[in-house]
Amino acid sequence: MVLATAPSVGLGNTSKSSPPKVHPAAEAKGSAAGKSKRPPSSAKTPGASGKPVVAQPSEQDAGTSSPRPAFRWDIPGVTAWVESPGLQVTDGVPMHLQLARSSWQMDPLIQHMVDRFRAAGLFISSSPEALNSPIAEPMLTALDTQTLTAYTVIFQKNQDNTVTLILGTSDVSKYTPAGSLQLEWAPVMAGAEQVTRSNLEGSQMAMYAVKATAAEVREFYQVELRRAGFAEDPEQPGVFQRGTEQLTIRTQPEGDSMMVGLYRKLGVQPK
Repeated sequence: MVLATAPSVGLGNTSKSSPPKVHPAAEAKGSAAGKSKRPPSSAKTPGASGKPVVAQPSEQDAGTSSPRPAFRWDIPGVTAWVESPGLQVTDGVPMHLQLARSSWQMDPLIQHMVDRFRAAGLFISSSPEALNSPIAEPMLTALDTQTLTAYTVIFQKNQDNTVTLILGTSDVSKYTPAGSLQLEWAPVMAGAEQVTRSNLEGSQMAMYAVKATAAEVREFYQVELRRAGFAEDPEQPGVFQRGTEQLTIRTQPEGDSMMVGLYRKLGVQPK
């Protein structure tokens, strides 16, 4: 498993609907080095107590008038906690990894993390497809657009019905792309800024800011993707299919810009 820049595999809005039903995820693969230890948590559930664990976000922008409070990982039902030694760096982006095991079931655990991200005012960039995939672990990614800190959670269901969570915190403000801001698998609107991207087990994600309205973003992708042979799902606006390749487009206003999220997944059978 490889996590890369602003890690995630999906895109979505921050509406207050509950996440869809989740297929059982793959059994946790191995264990991190070092001894496990119980972390503090603020969730009022058996096996968790004390204060939440800080997710080590990047420093607040000095020019931000109303900085958000630092996001804290709050994992309910924690039974084990492992800190990954050192940082991983991809395209200049440092990533801190942590691993937790929870006694909670998969669906309420995912909903808890969605609620935590929303309460913190973060932009959630994971799609329903990323949560429902029968061949990959469910994943959520959220972005603090003030500090450009990305938070990713991968959920792995274990044989004993516990869930392992892989927690990634990335400082996207240090992103230094080696090449073009364009993507090989999807078009990017002119004037795009803060472009970030990641790859994970056959799925790809990108996110950027642009001076445009949601309607302009949708029109751009309807035209460009139709020209590339994609067809939009009439029942799911923003979801495009070409053969077994699926692209999901999501938007979220942020200040005077629009955050655009792109999620590509292969091996999706058309309806």
